[in-house]
Amino acid sequence: FAGAAEQLKEALLVNPYDTQGTAQAIQRALAMPLDERRQRHSALMTTLRKTDVHWWRTRFLEALAEAAEVADAI
Repeated sequence: FAGAAEQLKEALLVNPYDTQGTAQAIQRALAMPLDERRQRHSALMTTLRKTDVHWWRTRFLEALAEAAEVADAI
């Protein structure tokens, strides 16, 4: 449902409309070994630090400028 799912690969992804799948993901998270939880958390935090709001803003403005150039060329 969001582009963040593509970037946050270590997260347990769920479809919010799938209650059974969500329950299974919660169960998996609760049963996850501590070492795996720590590894996933560390990887997710690294990604979040690299792709903060400023990163998203820059990417959005670059895409907007590209679209404007294409539109001007038409």
